[in-house]
Amino acid sequence: MRPSGSLARSPSSAGPTARGSTRAFADVADNPGGGGRGNTVFLLRAFYEAGVEGALLGVFYDPDLAAEAHRRGGGSRFEAQFNRAETTNFSEPYSAPATVAALTDGRCVGRRGIYAGMRLELGRCAALRVGGVTVVVVSHRVQCADPVFFEMMGFDIGRARSVVVKSRGHFRGGFDEFFSAEQIVEVDLPGLTSPMLNRFAWTRLPRPVIPLDEGVDWHPPSGDTAHA
Repeated sequence: MRPSGSLARSPSSAGPTARGSTRAFADVADNPGGGGRGNTVFLLRAFYEAGVEGALLGVFYDPDLAAEAHRRGGGSRFEAQFNRAETTNFSEPYSAPATVAALTDGRCVGRRGIYAGMRLELGRCAALRVGGVTVVVVSHRVQCADPVFFEMMGFDIGRARSVVVKSRGHFRGGFDEFFSAEQIVEVDLPGLTSPMLNRFAWTRLPRPVIPLDEGVDWHPPSGDTAHA
């Protein structure tokens, strides 16, 4: 399914909806549940540079950054360097002034959706306030499919103006008490789990092939009786 929103339009719509309720932005191209790294910075950078306020973003996989936040302690201000140890194409480095808003050891119990009732250990976690965006950084990669990942840091999702989740679909079962389908925007971004397959640089795929190429007809191999 094609994402429903673009990166360019997301910051301008990161405020209350017509009903005054929170809007959710799904970073579907960076979903750890499907093999994503959980650490692309495209939405973080766009929201920060646009001056978006009252936003929550999670969960962002960066053990080095979480460890640094724990060393510095709550309330510390520093230049947060995201993805300093990453080498993958989509996990670009990014730095911005940040304040350590909260710290936890990452132990929690899932509350809703696929993680309900499960004991989870996310390693050292830190909430970093980057301008008007609060980023929940974790040390163990997981998709953001449960509100507890924000709540364990002391945040009330219902009071946020916008929430960014790194998940494709499972977050809908966890966050349904906050977001109706009309309040969710699946943002079209680069990433390992992007549904836009024509954006990838395929090097070992025979072409033409469905669905990447137009005008391709498929015929069963000769002797194939399964479709007879």
